[in-house]
Amino acid sequence: MGKILSIIEKHSGGKCFYCDRCSLDHLVFQEYQDNNEEFKGERIFETENKQGKNITLEKRKVGYSLFKYFLDGARRTYKIVDFATPDNKFLPIVAGQIATAVCIRENKKLKNHKINKKNILALPDRLGDEFDTIQSELTSLKYHNLTIDKIVKYRYQPNPDRPFENLAIAKIQLEMLNMEINLISEMVHSEMLKTDQMLIIDGSLQFSSIKEENEYIMRDVIGISKTFNPHLQGILKTKSKEIGHHLLNLKFGERTPVYVYETKKEKANKYLKIGAWYLRIREQKYSPNPLSGIIKVERIATTQKEKEDGFSTDMIDEISSAILLERNVTCFGNDERWANHIYPIYLTEQFLKSSFVSDQYFLNIF
Repeated sequence: MGKILSIIEKHSGGKCFYCDRCSLDHLVFQEYQDNNEEFKGERIFETENKQGKNITLEKRKVGYSLFKYFLDGARRTYKIVDFATPDNKFLPIVAGQIATAVCIRENKKLKNHKINKKNILALPDRLGDEFDTIQSELTSLKYHNLTIDKIVKYRYQPNPDRPFENLAIAKIQLEMLNMEINLISEMVHSEMLKTDQMLIIDGSLQFSSIKEENEYIMRDVIGISKTFNPHLQGILKTKSKEIGHHLLNLKFGERTPVYVYETKKEKANKYLKIGAWYLRIREQKYSPNPLSGIIKVERIATTQKEKEDGFSTDMIDEISSAILLERNVTCFGNDERWANHIYPIYLTEQFLKSSFVSDQYFLNIF
């Protein structure tokens, strides 16, 4: 039994049992980030497209883009042991490597601007009153030049609707998302982001950690999701029609209207108001399935005018046309999601993944 697990046993009164240590990233189903989206009554969230028609974009040929910065987060998660808790529960202990990075494009070259990394351990919340002691001792350890930078707790739920491993991974994922927000905040306070030097973040903008008074940091940020929930309803006039069915007819270089949804902030009766639209960035005939080549784009309403009237249609068109410039060159053959990739995000993602230590090296610290 390694020192990390011995400390957990010593202070919790529980017992660790060896299991097949493995990466969970290929075993646990990745849930859609927009699984819980609820679209509101103001279905069209832009100023000049109240009819809700798809818009064909002007295809630019110039080499200028609105985007200068590209942010991504990555994680690797592992089941370490099964843990018999002092109150007779049998739960997993999960560890993870997480990293976030911003790459900057200058003179048509992409390079690292900043990278942050952490090693995380997710424990069940059944450790009695000794969590702080466990956290203090574990974060002071160093093994093979690696440390556990943070301990998080996932909540035990009787008869949960998803595996406990998923609950632990969700806590690790939240830490990664918070690191992304901190990076954006640093860039805003350094006055790096501008309307013609925007940032693309890989993934959804549903961040519960953004406080209402800090929404302004997302003004020059858009989120792009390579995968999305095609079963969402309530967006279109025919409420039972799923968005995936509607997108089947979306042509290359065409976008949907901007829809709006609200995401409630925890422990507060306040909401982020997010505009979302779908854009086809590849010819359908070259894509492996009908929805490949379609991405979901999101932007947070940061001013009172945007929250009331929606986004300017001209601005949404300009952002969407700029995204079309970013799709080539593709990573065909290197990634099964190639049809939905924005190439600078793909490079940022590859840079992040290369920063992790190997699975075997990481697991040997436990």
